[in-house]
Amino acid sequence: MTPRTAGWLRVLVVTALIAGACGSPAGNRIAPTTPTSSTNPTPTIAAQQTPCTPANRCLALVTLRGSGSWVVRDVTDIRHASTVSGLGSVGPPRFVSATELSYVDGNSLVKAPLAGSPRSPFASPHWGVSYFDWSPDGTTAAILSTRVTDGQPNTTMELHLATSGNDRTVVSSIPGPPNVYGCESQYCADGWDFHFSYSPDGRFITWAQNVAFVFRMWTAAGADVTPRIPYLYMSTWSGADLYFRDLKDVKVVRNGVASSFLPGVEWIRPKASPSGGQIVYETRDASGVARTFIVDTRTHGVHQLAQFRAEPVYLTSRYIWYRGERACTAADECLPGTSVATGKAYIYDLADSTETESIITNVADVWPHAG
Repeated sequence: MTPRTAGWLRVLVVTALIAGACGSPAGNRIAPTTPTSSTNPTPTIAAQQTPCTPANRCLALVTLRGSGSWVVRDVTDIRHASTVSGLGSVGPPRFVSATELSYVDGNSLVKAPLAGSPRSPFASPHWGVSYFDWSPDGTTAAILSTRVTDGQPNTTMELHLATSGNDRTVVSSIPGPPNVYGCESQYCADGWDFHFSYSPDGRFITWAQNVAFVFRMWTAAGADVTPRIPYLYMSTWSGADLYFRDLKDVKVVRNGVASSFLPGVEWIRPKASPSGGQIVYETRDASGVARTFIVDTRTHGVHQLAQFRAEPVYLTSRYIWYRGERACTAADECLPGTSVATGKAYIYDLADSTETESIITNVADVWPHAG
């Protein structure tokens, strides 16, 4: 197994869980579940939506029902979503900008227009590309390159910063996750977190993985500015603030200072809104039921969207994708108090509080990125 393959196996496990997006059959409208709010104020949902327009298209890199190939999906008009191009069975792709995308091919990170070709190599670290993200201006790719040693419990990683024609190693000997490649339980899958990203303002790069509880934060130049916070994981950027979970609850780092944000909440793989000001996340209750919530980052107001809905992600600032689940039964041969996937996915409309069945089965990225 090559280092690149090992890294992408981890990415694929998590990406398969973070499925998502839109493209709904006409007339397949479904009555919404009744949302229940916490005692906090309800988020001002409508005020935080940024419209998608022909001049400012909303796009998604997704797989569709019946296929494992990635496609570029135009979701500007979600009722008439269309496929822009097909990329085939490549590594999970990511948008560079509104007109370019990227993915891993062999040991190289390649770029291509939305049409998928022509593609051009952009960076080829000697250990291959395990995780990558792009600076907000699309000029620099931050890359984690992973060396996996057979028979050893841990991996070693390097941070590369690549620009056109220049690939620099800026940090070496980063602790990687233990040499494990899968989860056999819902509890394990819910706990896995591998998150590598630029901050929306481009000032910082973060790497979080909780298999061995490693968190690192670097400046855009590669200087280590990791805050002294143990067990920081399940993180997401919203604006200039970093939101994360520790072993007790959800906290936020603002201007270098950590404070409580959602006491007692154990969120799962949160995602920030492209418009900023909101985060969508999943929790599981004591009976194993997945519940999807949004929280207003300014007021701390929490609003439940639905239950038996898991792995939510913003498709646009108005629409949220999530997958369907149901309670486990004896016939499923699963652990009591867990849920199983139904094989269906849905889009939740924040404007009218309804959901529609989606033909999209997995989402790698959306454009615009979270603000």
